[in-house]
Amino acid sequence: MTILKQLSKLSLAAVSLSLFSASGAKAAELSFDGMDRGAGLAAAMQELKDRAATGDDSRAPVPSTTTQSNELTNFFDHLKDGALDSLCKKAEIKLNKDFKLVEVIGIDGGLKRRLKAFPDKRLALLDEINLKLSVSFGTEVLQVPNVGSLNIGISGGVEGKSVVVRPLDSTRYCKELDTLIKLYEVKTVLPVTAKRINKMEKGEIWKLPVTVHYSISAGIGTMISEVVNVSIGAGYTRAKKPSVSLYKMDENNLRLRLRLDYVKVKSVGVSANTVEVPVGDIGLISGENLIATTVNRELAKEINKMIAFKLAYSHAMTSGQKLLLEFYLDPNNAEQVDRLAEFLQGDFNTIRKFIAMGLKFNTFSEEASGQAGVGEIEELADQAGSELNATSTFAGSDHYNGNSNNFNINIPVIHNHQNSWASSYHRYQSLNNDGATIHVRQRTRVSNGDTINIPLIGTVVKYNSQQHIYAVNKEAAGGEVSRPVLLYQKYEGFLRQGDSTARGMIDDANNVLKYAGRQGNGVDMSNTLPSAAIFPPLPPQEYTNQNNDYMQSDPVKTYKAAVMSFKLVFAQTAVQDIIFAPAQLIMKSFMNVMRETEAAIIDKVMDLFTINEKGKVDYDYKAVIKRLDVSPFPDNNNNGQPTPLDIVRNLAYAATKFIERIVSVRDESDLKAQSERLAKVASSGEMKYEDFLKVVIQMVDVKDISSEIYIHTDKRVKDEEDVTQTYSMFNNRDNGFDSTIADVTQMRERFNDPGDLTD
Repeated sequence: MTILKQLSKLSLAAVSLSLFSASGAKAAELSFDGMDRGAGLAAAMQELKDRAATGDDSRAPVPSTTTQSNELTNFFDHLKDGALDSLCKKAEIKLNKDFKLVEVIGIDGGLKRRLKAFPDKRLALLDEINLKLSVSFGTEVLQVPNVGSLNIGISGGVEGKSVVVRPLDSTRYCKELDTLIKLYEVKTVLPVTAKRINKMEKGEIWKLPVTVHYSISAGIGTMISEVVNVSIGAGYTRAKKPSVSLYKMDENNLRLRLRLDYVKVKSVGVSANTVEVPVGDIGLISGENLIATTVNRELAKEINKMIAFKLAYSHAMTSGQKLLLEFYLDPNNAEQVDRLAEFLQGDFNTIRKFIAMGLKFNTFSEEASGQAGVGEIEELADQAGSELNATSTFAGSDHYNGNSNNFNINIPVIHNHQNSWASSYHRYQSLNNDGATIHVRQRTRVSNGDTINIPLIGTVVKYNSQQHIYAVNKEAAGGEVSRPVLLYQKYEGFLRQGDSTARGMIDDANNVLKYAGRQGNGVDMSNTLPSAAIFPPLPPQEYTNQNNDYMQSDPVKTYKAAVMSFKLVFAQTAVQDIIFAPAQLIMKSFMNVMRETEAAIIDKVMDLFTINEKGKVDYDYKAVIKRLDVSPFPDNNNNGQPTPLDIVRNLAYAATKFIERIVSVRDESDLKAQSERLAKVASSGEMKYEDFLKVVIQMVDVKDISSEIYIHTDKRVKDEEDVTQTYSMFNNRDNGFDSTIADVTQMRERFNDPGDLTD
């Protein structure tokens, strides 16, 4: 009990005193955007340019060593989160203390200290101090007979954090446990002084994020048979999220980033779940001290994983604006460091000052001119720059809106699955882009599956995937709008899956690339990767059992982890080839893909398909019957399976619908409207995402497309080497469309929320 008392005292000290402590450290050589470290597509394209300059026009996959983006790094971090792993990797220190001033006002604060690995496996030490003030009020406004009560709630709060990231020389978690438990070496951001800034080590990151929010919610619920709770709710939230970060990039560069995010969220949801065990009913550790409360809460959460079945659906609409100012300062310049310390003032006045700056930060509609907002951005950059005696290296904004749908099912211990699909619009502006505006229409589909979730231990098997479609227009300062560029981005990864699953990730990409430029005529495997060479199968097993009823399968092996990124870019010319493709070519390309499942029929009747005067796919019915040697009046003994004539009819109908989808993009007279429609068409319907790409990639010239596949493995299989490699296909860079995609990539990297190890 003495140890528990001491930990409780340390918790209070961490909340009330550690905000003013300081000590030295190291940090990561990671940057947030592709401009600094050559991340993502921008760097890959520069590498391809260099290769093109040497005369290498090979269409086959070309290996390279491109550094991957933070987006992929964050995907891999999420994949590993909560997974079954060593105890040392899971080790962290969390000291929390919360109490209420009155019934509706609470204060919560605490310290979290943990280890986290960079992509190169080096470890970083994270010190996070959290202080939160919350106000909430709820009341029952109506009792519905035989259903339940309707409740209304209002809440608000302010949450501030101090986050310090310091890298360690080691790559071994267990070796650094001694470092983790040295709470007297906890480092915080505040107070910011010139002396403390001068002591920052290379790569060290300081972050001060703050969230100010309020919410209104309403919900009604009922209990069914005292076992299942069904509830429906809706809510509205507004939040301001300013943040300040400082990153010691090297001995001569100190990066200051000022962020501001205004966001509004409207949501509605319905859920059903079995009754959970309240925290108070656990009671394994009695009393009201920190350790008792924390342990009981964690045990309740883990026990509920074992017994609570959940089913939930929600829809949310989001809109907001982000502002980012970036300054590069010289840490060897005493005057600049003093001005920086004065600007930050050693407390949260900087946050309040930045919010005041952002009051001039207006919202803009999609139809606003390219110059709208540039004046406000410039004024904010000049105001901050004058106080720092420095010129901004980046000043820009992201105005966005969108909606998302989320579906979640949890079968205790066995499986948890989350599906989401979303659409959004982003309007990027910056002073560094000659006043140009980038319009991005985005469609996203996410699938995350966790299998065998062991309480208190972790998830054994995981498989996550994300698919993104981006349709992009660039608007010049004078209002001229470029034709659409199309980008497809897929992230996919797993933990503890068989070798066939690993090969399947590569084969999915191959099944798109093999159709490139084929104009409806078969496939070309020279543009694909050898999945069996990267993830080799085991030799087939010889079976001695001749019983046909005995289920036999080839041997499999299990890989520890792998992640893959697949990018495919269509230049303006390629998109125009797709949009204005003749109906006959669209039909032929569609049927070429359908050969994957219906080759036996299509190969016999393909020449009988035509486009009629209404623009629909038609065919000679009598000729089809003769070719297929079937009766026009089949009997009913087909066990519910479609007949060959049914398949032909369905193919003609599906091809017609696909042609109509392409034509609908063509019919949009406005170029930005074309992008919006293209993103929707590519991500919805029976043929979406990769299935859509299989068809349209056939209609383009391969010199107008570019593709990258990145593979990273942690196999843990004897005699098999790991792979960390980027492969580039279709390397002709003569069209210059790479600059637009590079701009989009950098903007996304900048305005995405920073990860744990980035600023």
